[in-house]
Amino acid sequence: MTTRIMFVDDEPNILEGLRARLHRQRRSWDMVFVGSGHEALAHLEKSPVDVIVSDMRMPEMDGATLLRHVQEKYPSVVRIVLSGHSDLESSLRAVPVSHQFLGKPCEAGVIEDVVERARSLQRLVGDDSIKRAIGGIRDLPALPRTYSRLVATVHDESTSLADVAHIINQDIAVCAKVLQLVNSAYFRISRTISKVEEAVAFLGLETIKQVVLASEVFGSARVRAHPGTELMERHAMLVSNVAAHLLNQSKGPREDAAVAGLLHDIGKLVLAVELPAQMAQVDQEMRAEQCPAHVAEQRILGVTHAEIGGYLLGLWGLPYPIIEAVANHHHPTRVPTSSFGILAAVHVADGLVNEVDQDEDPSAPPLLDDQFLERVGGTGQMPTWRAMARRLAADRSA
Repeated sequence: MTTRIMFVDDEPNILEGLRARLHRQRRSWDMVFVGSGHEALAHLEKSPVDVIVSDMRMPEMDGATLLRHVQEKYPSVVRIVLSGHSDLESSLRAVPVSHQFLGKPCEAGVIEDVVERARSLQRLVGDDSIKRAIGGIRDLPALPRTYSRLVATVHDESTSLADVAHIINQDIAVCAKVLQLVNSAYFRISRTISKVEEAVAFLGLETIKQVVLASEVFGSARVRAHPGTELMERHAMLVSNVAAHLLNQSKGPREDAAVAGLLHDIGKLVLAVELPAQMAQVDQEMRAEQCPAHVAEQRILGVTHAEIGGYLLGLWGLPYPIIEAVANHHHPTRVPTSSFGILAAVHVADGLVNEVDQDEDPSAPPLLDDQFLERVGGTGQMPTWRAMARRLAADRSA
């Protein structure tokens, strides 16, 4: 399938450079190059595109304004900002209306990877109404800002606890969440911690990143208004914790498993906030047929929260293993792997946490895929893992 992509830049030399570097894609990409935001909107009225890549700093209509118009009129279009480092401050205006940033100068291979990845994720979701709902999201940010800043800061070897605390202190909701967690009964500390820097030192950077991400994902006004958000957040935090423990021997995969576990049901938030009428039908189907949410979603919507979550995280630019785990956590056999990695950790963690939930609702169907467990060598570990999950669940609720 041909990908229709539009490049927007007011500098003809930049457009010509892009045209030359991407010449090898001419058979699989239908590319159009335009010199202004007004020209881009006029073209879109006549001919749709799948992806738009816009420069940020342009006269008359800058990239942020153009992408806001595109979001409103053509929400299923993937929106990418191409921006130089000197434009960083102004580029922050594009955060709510763009899916990804690419820095100038940008190699052709980077553009190709980002565009093809976005298109493959679009194919996860076949229903145009679902794509429009995702594309028009406003209260779930393109990428949580405080989390993004925190990750960038932590990757700097010169970062201090004071630097991390400074970022957290600038977001009142995140600050409150961090202090609430560190002073909760879960950690059983003997004194009250009132300074964020102390909380960072006590919790550790890995836990801090998860708390910040959870606070931003679950914290918007429209999301908090949904009656199931609190239970969903508790479930996500526990799945994240269990998944991290399942990959405890490897730091990188462990952290990615924790993030994937935290975000594995983010598609449910998208559905609850953007498609409440359809989700009411899904709830009715679940009760009538005594089936899991993803089965009812497939019947009613033709897609599940897992694919929607993977689609959204792909547009955010998260690492592919996280996207893969989120998109396939209910159907892990779709991925041709025999190793126990991030996907396996999230699938098992979600299944084990749901088993804990079954203690309160015995009618809930099991979610673990025995065929997949055997393939990745997890069958013999299940008794140990099950005990671990129940211990973590008990500790969290203590």
